[in-house]
Amino acid sequence: MDHGEVSSFFRDLLESVGLRKRSITPVGLRAHRDVVVPLGIDQAYERARDAFERVLGANIYLDDRRSHTIEAGFGTVKQERVRATFEPEAAGHTRIIIEAHYPAGVERPPRSAVVDALADALSPQDYRA
Repeated sequence: MDHGEVSSFFRDLLESVGLRKRSITPVGLRAHRDVVVPLGIDQAYERARDAFERVLGANIYLDDRRSHTIEAGFGTVKQERVRATFEPEAAGHTRIIIEAHYPAGVERPPRSAVVDALADALSPQDYRA
Protein backbone atom coordinates (compact mmCIF):
# COMPACT_ATOMS: atom_id res chain seq x y z
CA MET A 1 0.00 0.00 0.00
CA ASP A 2 1.22 3.48 -0.75
CA HIS A 3 0.66 6.52 1.46
CA GLY A 4 -2.49 7.60 -0.47
CA GLU A 5 -4.13 4.21 0.00
CA VAL A 6 -3.31 4.17 3.72
CA SER A 7 -4.70 7.68 4.17
CA SER A 8 -7.93 6.82 2.39
CA PHE A 9 -8.22 3.59 4.42
CA PHE A 10 -7.98 5.48 7.73
CA ARG A 11 -10.28 8.25 6.49
CA ASP A 12 -12.88 5.66 5.52
CA LEU A 13 -12.41 3.84 8.85
CA LEU A 14 -12.87 7.04 10.88
CA GLU A 15 -15.94 7.96 8.83
CA SER A 16 -17.47 4.51 9.30
CA VAL A 17 -17.18 4.66 13.12
CA GLY A 18 -18.50 8.21 13.22
CA LEU A 19 -15.30 9.97 14.29
CA ARG A 20 -15.02 11.93 11.07
CA LYS A 21 -17.73 13.54 8.97
CA ARG A 22 -18.19 12.11 5.53
CA SER A 23 -17.32 14.59 2.85
CA ILE A 24 -20.25 15.08 0.55
CA THR A 25 -19.33 15.07 -3.08
CA PRO A 26 -21.13 17.98 -4.69
CA VAL A 27 -23.55 16.64 -7.23
CA GLY A 28 -25.03 19.31 -9.36
CA LEU A 29 -25.92 20.24 -12.83
CA ARG A 30 -23.55 22.16 -15.00
CA ALA A 31 -24.15 25.86 -15.24
CA HIS A 32 -26.54 26.12 -18.17
CA ARG A 33 -29.22 28.17 -19.85
CA ASP A 34 -31.74 27.51 -22.60
CA VAL A 35 -32.66 30.12 -25.16
CA VAL A 36 -35.40 29.81 -27.79
CA VAL A 37 -34.78 31.96 -30.85
CA PRO A 38 -37.17 32.73 -33.72
CA LEU A 39 -34.83 31.21 -36.30
CA GLY A 40 -34.51 27.91 -38.12
CA ILE A 41 -31.84 25.57 -36.85
CA ASP A 42 -29.27 26.51 -39.54
CA GLN A 43 -29.66 30.25 -38.96
CA ALA A 44 -29.52 29.78 -35.17
CA TYR A 45 -26.36 27.70 -35.57
CA GLU A 46 -24.67 30.45 -37.63
CA ARG A 47 -25.75 33.14 -35.19
CA ALA A 48 -24.42 31.18 -32.21
CA ARG A 49 -21.15 30.37 -33.97
CA ASP A 50 -20.67 34.06 -34.64
CA ALA A 51 -21.47 34.92 -30.98
CA PHE A 52 -18.92 32.37 -29.73
CA GLU A 53 -16.21 34.19 -31.64
CA ARG A 54 -17.42 37.81 -31.54
CA VAL A 55 -18.96 38.04 -28.05
CA LEU A 56 -16.91 35.48 -26.11
CA GLY A 57 -13.67 35.62 -28.09
CA ALA A 58 -13.56 31.84 -27.76
CA ASN A 59 -11.65 29.26 -29.77
CA ILE A 60 -14.07 26.84 -31.39
CA TYR A 61 -12.88 23.26 -30.88
CA LEU A 62 -15.96 21.42 -32.11
CA ASP A 63 -18.06 22.69 -35.00
CA ASP A 64 -20.37 19.79 -35.88
CA ARG A 65 -23.35 20.88 -37.96
CA ARG A 66 -24.54 17.32 -38.31
CA SER A 67 -25.05 16.83 -34.59
CA HIS A 68 -25.90 20.53 -34.14
CA THR A 69 -23.12 21.06 -31.58
CA ILE A 70 -20.58 23.81 -31.04
CA GLU A 71 -17.97 23.60 -28.29
CA ALA A 72 -15.44 26.30 -27.51
CA GLY A 73 -12.86 27.23 -24.93
CA PHE A 74 -10.39 29.90 -24.10
CA GLY A 75 -7.01 28.19 -24.47
CA THR A 76 -6.06 28.11 -20.81
CA VAL A 77 -5.49 25.09 -18.60
CA LYS A 78 -8.36 24.10 -16.31
CA GLN A 79 -10.61 26.69 -17.95
CA GLU A 80 -14.25 26.04 -18.61
CA ARG A 81 -15.48 25.09 -22.03
CA VAL A 82 -18.86 26.07 -23.34
CA ARG A 83 -21.08 23.81 -25.43
CA ALA A 84 -24.18 24.77 -27.36
CA THR A 85 -26.56 22.21 -28.80
CA PHE A 86 -29.52 23.02 -31.00
CA GLU A 87 -32.98 21.47 -31.12
CA PRO A 88 -35.74 22.45 -33.54
CA GLU A 89 -38.90 23.82 -31.95
CA ALA A 90 -42.30 24.42 -33.52
CA ALA A 91 -42.91 27.07 -36.17
CA GLY A 92 -39.36 27.90 -37.21
CA HIS A 93 -37.93 28.35 -33.72
CA THR A 94 -34.81 26.71 -32.30
CA ARG A 95 -33.91 25.88 -28.72
CA ILE A 96 -30.23 26.51 -27.92
CA ILE A 97 -28.94 24.68 -24.84
CA ILE A 98 -25.79 26.34 -23.52
CA GLU A 99 -23.72 24.44 -20.93
CA ALA A 100 -20.44 25.03 -19.13
CA HIS A 101 -18.03 22.08 -18.95
CA TYR A 102 -15.08 21.89 -16.59
CA PRO A 103 -12.09 19.54 -16.41
CA ALA A 104 -12.08 16.82 -13.75
CA GLY A 105 -11.11 18.06 -10.33
CA VAL A 106 -12.13 21.66 -10.93
CA GLU A 107 -14.88 23.05 -8.71
CA ARG A 108 -18.05 23.71 -10.67
CA PRO A 109 -19.66 27.03 -9.85
CA PRO A 110 -23.47 27.12 -9.93
CA ARG A 111 -23.40 29.91 -12.54
CA SER A 112 -21.10 30.77 -15.40
CA ALA A 113 -20.50 34.31 -16.64
CA VAL A 114 -19.55 32.85 -20.02
CA VAL A 115 -22.83 30.91 -20.32
CA ASP A 116 -24.77 34.01 -19.26
CA ALA A 117 -22.95 36.24 -21.78
CA LEU A 118 -23.63 33.83 -24.66
CA ALA A 119 -27.27 33.34 -23.65
CA ASP A 120 -27.78 37.10 -23.37
CA ALA A 121 -26.21 37.63 -26.82
CA LEU A 122 -28.57 35.04 -28.32
CA SER A 123 -31.71 35.94 -26.40
CA PRO A 124 -34.83 36.88 -28.38
CA GLN A 125 -35.08 40.40 -26.92
CA ASP A 126 -31.73 41.16 -28.58
CA TYR A 127 -32.78 39.52 -31.83
CA ARG A 128 -31.72 41.36 -34.94
CA ALA A 129 -32.60 39.75 -38.24
